[in-house]
Amino acid sequence: MAIIVQSQPETYGLAYNDNIYVIRHSVPTPTIRLKVIVSTLWTAAAPPETIATLVVYPTPATTGATDRSFFDVSRVVQSQLNTTFRLVNTANLSFYYGGGGIFGYKVTLVEQDVDANGNYVDGSSTQLAPKFVWDGGIDMREWLDFDIDTYLMDTGVGNHSFLTEGPTGTDYRDIGTDESACLCFISEENNAPLGYYLTTYSDFDAGGTQLSNAFVTNYNAGSISSGISEKYGRVYVGTSNIPNIIASQMSGGTPSTILNGVKSYSIRMWDSSLPISEVVTFNIGKKCSKYTPVRLHWLNRLGGFDSFNFNLLSEKNTKVDKKDYYKQPRTFSGTTWAYYKESSGVTRYDTQTSKSLTINTDYITDVESTWMESLFTSPMVFQEVNGELAAVTVDGRSITEQKSLNNKLNQYRFDINYSLKNTRQRG
Repeated sequence: MAIIVQSQPETYGLAYNDNIYVIRHSVPTPTIRLKVIVSTLWTAAAPPETIATLVVYPTPATTGATDRSFFDVSRVVQSQLNTTFRLVNTANLSFYYGGGGIFGYKVTLVEQDVDANGNYVDGSSTQLAPKFVWDGGIDMREWLDFDIDTYLMDTGVGNHSFLTEGPTGTDYRDIGTDESACLCFISEENNAPLGYYLTTYSDFDAGGTQLSNAFVTNYNAGSISSGISEKYGRVYVGTSNIPNIIASQMSGGTPSTILNGVKSYSIRMWDSSLPISEVVTFNIGKKCSKYTPVRLHWLNRLGGFDSFNFNLLSEKNTKVDKKDYYKQPRTFSGTTWAYYKESSGVTRYDTQTSKSLTINTDYITDVESTWMESLFTSPMVFQEVNGELAAVTVDGRSITEQKSLNNKLNQYRFDINYSLKNTRQRG
C-alpha cells in the first residue's frame, strides 16, 4: 500500500484561496481512510506542534474513480494568522518582518484501515514538503489565473510585485509631508532583497532632476531562507518614516535630510547588483487642499497594507444609543407623597456613543478608483492621526466602480465608524 499525491498547493500561497490536496490510494479498500495531520514547522525556538488532525474518506470522482481523497487546509491555516499593523515614527531599520502575516506548515498523511477486530489502525505514511501561506485572498475568478511567482522576490533581475493593489510603475501615489506608508513583500531566498534604492526628484511624477539615489540595507537579508516570519516583510517608506531610518542603514544619503526639497521619490528593491521589484513612486503634497486630509491604512486582498489620503471635506458625526426607564417622581416624607419641579421621571440608565466620519476623495485616476474597492471591502482599516492609529470600519453594503470613460471624473464618498464605543454616565 502507498499514498500517491495527485496534486497539492504550491510552496507559497494565499491563505484565503484554495489550499487543496488530492490523494490517491494505491490499494484502495471499501474501508480505507486517510488521517491528515497539519502541524507547524520546526524552528530553533520551537519543535513542531500539531494544530489539526483530519479524517478524510475517499470520494467518488466524476471519472468514476473511488480511490481518491481530497481536502482543503485553508480554514486550518487561516486560524494561525494574526496580522498586525503599526506605524514606525522613531529610529528604525526600515525593514520589518513578521507581524503574524505568514504561516509555515507541513502535512503528514497516514493511511488507515480496519483490522480483524474492526478497529482502524495506521498503515503507510508520508510527510509532504513544507508550505507557506500569507494573509491574502483574492476573487475566485482571479485566482484561476493567479501567478504566485509574480510576488516571490528572488535574486537576479526582475520586476516582482509588492503586495499592493495601488499605483505602481508609471502610475503614482500621493503622500503628505509627514505621513506613514509601507510596502509589503514576500521573499523566498537570501538577499532578496538586499535592500532598496530610494531615488529622489526635484519635480512630481519622478520628473525634473534626480537629486539623490540612496541605498537602504536590509539588516535581515542573510536570514530570509532559514526562517518563516522572515519571508513576509514590510518596508516603511512614508515621509514620516524615512527621516527616522537608522543612519548606518543608508548609504548615499542622510535619512534626516534626504527628502529636503524633494517633490517625489521612488522605491525599488535590489539584490546585490540587480533590481528585483517593480517601482513605486510617491508625490509629496502634490494634491493640495484647504481641508485636513484623512489618511487611511488598510489590509488589501493580497495581504499587504495600502494607504490613501482623502483630501476633501470630512464631517464628524456622533451616534447615540439611549436606554430609558420611567422612575416614580414622587417621594414619601412621612407627611406627604409629593414631587418637585426638579424631580426626574424619565431616567436614562444607559448611554453609548460612537463616532463616525464622512470622507471624500478628490478627483482620482482609474487606477485609484479600482483601488477604492480594496479599501471598501477590507476587514482591517486604520486612520492615521498625529502619528498614531485609530481602528475604524468602512460602512456600507455596496460600492460602484467608477471609470473616467463613463463618469468623466471619479470621486468617492465613504462613511467610516470608529471601532471603540464610549459610555456616558447614568442619569
